[in-house]
Amino acid sequence: MVDSPIRPDAGNFDHDYYQQQGIDQDRLALWYYARVAKRLIRSGGRVLEFGCGTGHLLKRLSRTFETYGFDLSPAARTISRENAPDAVVLEEWESIPNGTLDGVVTLHTLEHIERPSGLISALADRLAAGGVVLAVVPNTASPGRRWKGQDWFGLRDPTHCSLLSRGEWIMILRRAGFRILWIRGDGLWDVPYVRWLPARAQTLLFGAPAGLQVFSPIAKPFLPAELGECLIIAATKD
Repeated sequence: MVDSPIRPDAGNFDHDYYQQQGIDQDRLALWYYARVAKRLIRSGGRVLEFGCGTGHLLKRLSRTFETYGFDLSPAARTISRENAPDAVVLEEWESIPNGTLDGVVTLHTLEHIERPSGLISALADRLAAGGVVLAVVPNTASPGRRWKGQDWFGLRDPTHCSLLSRGEWIMILRRAGFRILWIRGDGLWDVPYVRWLPARAQTLLFGAPAGLQVFSPIAKPFLPAELGECLIIAATKD
């Protein structure tokens, strides 16, 4: 059995938490990450979304894959079952047999894990050879962190307990048996960055590269990691 040391208590990850973070509804980013997952993972494959939240990405993934979801929060699992009725939302994920998954998708979740290396190794065990993990985590070297300091989104959420560097994530993944396919950035979206320019104008100015990436027909991130508030990581189990 693998520890799932997410803090604070999972009960704090209720519907109010998702509303406060602006992640309780479907949104453009989830449409994009579903497209990226479709590019990385074979159609019809068995996919686990670890940290499925309120289930909106899970619903999108279930249109292409045999989809399973897990979230430590009981409230999130309940909402996910309502929002993604074609997916299987698990009460516990450790019973997934080793070597049976084709993909793991985990967005904005690993930073909530106190000891992510053990979890990542356990997820790797569940993947078949050639299986893929798609992960999104805060980028501690982002321009936004330098510009905003303690107001940066990654530091505003007190439940973030593993804000690791790019190099640390690479090391953890490699030790778990993964080969890094690519690491890209998701753009600059944590506006405002400067006081003298209206936030709407900053969204257009700073968000333009991310918009180009999201609507690109190739459905593969191309922004360098240095131009992202988050790192988008794709790795495969050899």
